[in-house]
Amino acid sequence: MKHKTQLMLLASLSPLLANAALADDSTVTIYGRIHADFENTKSGAATGSSAAFTTTKVQNDTSRIGFKGTEDLGNGLKAIWQVESGVAIDDGSSTGSNTWAGRESFIGLSSSQLGTLKAGNFLVAIDDLHYIAGNNFQYATGISNDATLWANGGSLASGGFDVRAGNSVSYQTPKFNNVTARIQYSLTSGTGGAETATHGATLVSGNLNYDDGQLRVGYGFQQNRSMQQMSSNFYQNGLMHMLAAGYNFGSIYVGGLVEHDILDNISLTGHSRSRNYGSLIGTYTNGANIFSAQYGQAASWKGSAAVQDSGAKMASLAYNRVLSKTTQVYVLLTELHNEANATYVLGGNPSATAVGAAKQHSLAVGMWKNF
Repeated sequence: MKHKTQLMLLASLSPLLANAALADDSTVTIYGRIHADFENTKSGAATGSSAAFTTTKVQNDTSRIGFKGTEDLGNGLKAIWQVESGVAIDDGSSTGSNTWAGRESFIGLSSSQLGTLKAGNFLVAIDDLHYIAGNNFQYATGISNDATLWANGGSLASGGFDVRAGNSVSYQTPKFNNVTARIQYSLTSGTGGAETATHGATLVSGNLNYDDGQLRVGYGFQQNRSMQQMSSNFYQNGLMHMLAAGYNFGSIYVGGLVEHDILDNISLTGHSRSRNYGSLIGTYTNGANIFSAQYGQAASWKGSAAVQDSGAKMASLAYNRVLSKTTQVYVLLTELHNEANATYVLGGNPSATAVGAAKQHSLAVGMWKNF
């Protein structure tokens, strides 16, 4: 009777034991970053106005928490997933990316031989080039974010390209002879997106990268399609090409990029405009001390819908102190000069209509902690 009872108990537990054995092939990781700075920003008066502004605040710089995992499916194939949410440590707000799954979130399959296929809400492929020539001293975010100028900002509504695109499908190739490539298609999100409107807004973004540990070279392109409703008829289609390169000389890293943007059918007039942008970055590392400088310049919009005197220049100087493998503190100075009709804003996106302040500069002291 005793042996029979034991056998019955083992039989009842066998499904749980089988599931536990399968679960051994899965991993779940909790990760994130806490990043904030104390900044003082001054903006000179916009053209035609006598108003000037000074703001002092503690600024959350895209802090986040995420959960990700993999499951070994055999034959080199893995299931992958990730859910990432922004965390506003400055004021606890829950808007934009500071919502559940508001940041990089997806599900997919990955193979070292076949590449990675995923679907969800994540940054466009051109953003992958940011590590080559972006503002690494503030983790490609914050008041010194060079995306203020590069890619014409991060808002599809105002003709920007560097966005986190919802309803996306992406395929990335495996690495072959130090070369990788990625292509992404998105139905976009919100009013005017193809998922809510017939023939609505979509985008295609792609890149091709070479990285041998010293030399980095990347090409990216993006098409914003049928943006009339999303941009309130500001433009119809956008096209962007970008080439970035960098070289590691040991303690010194130098990088740069050039970019060409086109927006067509401005205000439904049939006219188009285009602009060029270029930037350079240099970093010197001496032990735990990192010194960085970056300069970028956007030319005025040209074409049949040209905007005279719409260019801008932006520069940053930064000092980072490495406290550990996962913790840094920094101090930086950033300055932006708009021409008379330029619309760029430090740490933000250009407006489709408003004229920006002629001179803006900011002093920031910050810290980040990865976990």
